[in-house]
Amino acid sequence: GRCLVKVGDKVKMSSMWKYGEATGEIIKVTADEYIVVKWLDIPGEWHYTVEQAEKRLEVLNEGKH
Repeated sequence: GRCLVKVGDKVKMSSMWKYGEATGEIIKVTADEYIVVKWLDIPGEWHYTVEQAEKRLEVLNEGKH
């Protein structure tokens, strides 16, 4: 199945672990279909399954209608 998100998408998560709301960018999608997000102001790279991403990540399509 094709994933709804792609590398370069800006994303938001409303309840990011202990940080509250977080915004970041998808930096890669791995061969086994993990979505890797680099959050602003949060160290590390975060891996999500497609299922988690579709449930929890909100894509911010700035300026694209």
